[in-house]
Amino acid sequence: MARSIWLTWKMHRFEVIAAVVLMGLVAASAVVVASHVLGLGIDASCWPRTEDGNYATAACDAAMAQLWPLKEGEGQIARIALALVGPIVGLLLAVPVVARELELRTTSLAWSLEGRRGRWLVSRMLPMLAIVVVGAAIVAVAGSVYFDALRPTNEWPYVHEVGSSGVGLIARAVMAFGIALLVGAIAGRTMPALVLSAVLVVAWVLGGIGVAHGQLTERLAVWQQEDQDVWRQAPVPPYLAYLAGGTFDVTRSGVEDEPGARFDEGAVYQQMIDACGEGPEDETGQSPEYLAWAACSDPVWNAGYASASQWSRVVPGERWGDYVAMDVALNLMIGGAAILLTFPVVARRRPG
Repeated sequence: MARSIWLTWKMHRFEVIAAVVLMGLVAASAVVVASHVLGLGIDASCWPRTEDGNYATAACDAAMAQLWPLKEGEGQIARIALALVGPIVGLLLAVPVVARELELRTTSLAWSLEGRRGRWLVSRMLPMLAIVVVGAAIVAVAGSVYFDALRPTNEWPYVHEVGSSGVGLIARAVMAFGIALLVGAIAGRTMPALVLSAVLVVAWVLGGIGVAHGQLTERLAVWQQEDQDVWRQAPVPPYLAYLAGGTFDVTRSGVEDEPGARFDEGAVYQQMIDACGEGPEDETGQSPEYLAWAACSDPVWNAGYASASQWSRVVPGERWGDYVAMDVALNLMIGGAAILLTFPVVARRRPG
């Protein structure tokens, strides 16, 4: 193993140094931004908010005013970096493992000395994979620290940021590593393999993972009655996805899987016209004619809305773990399968 590590360092020291520096910078940046957020002192004591949108204390209002430019500036940069660092490091360290030796035509001697190509691949691959996993784990912890610091401010990660912290980040790094290793073994050229691997990783994240997220969202979505004052309460996990919404009369049945019959606002307005006539034109709403019409029409409007309520079809924030589990399972499956497929490719590959 010591000899494998030495060979890996000797052949790929540029990529190793670049990957370690990149992961170190991203991890440090996430922790620094998290410390800046925590330094604002925003916590549950800043709630409930007033009807005007102010927080519980003047100090909280001032802290929130500082939070917005922080989130949109260095905070946004940290989020983008956390989302990209895993796949980038996986690509950077996996592509040259096989492709470079094929490109430099050193595999003929190496494979003849090793005897079994599978053993040669393991000796070249494992040190690089270890760097990816350990480095990604460190960044994953930093990403979790960053998002944990944001939660007291009622800011939560989006579904597409599943791979920006925790095990999700490690799994995406392994996925990119596996794809790049396989493509490098097939292409036998470092730069073309890097470009093609990057395209495949992006296609998988946007296509494969994106479609899977959509299907999971459809399964997890539920109808919830809207609380108009929920924004005033203490921080709670927000909706992970919004699919539909509307006003419903829950006392009457409607379309299957909806909370009730869709409320017909036009019908209620027509009832107002039938009972009280058309509303008089009055921009101030203070004329005797308008006040008389309002006194007649308001009871009709209120009666029509008495059984109506606002509902939304959403995925509750508590289902975050379902997205993480699915993301990790799919990425590890793709990455692991690609790594396994690399062995027969190398076994049948011509040395040059």
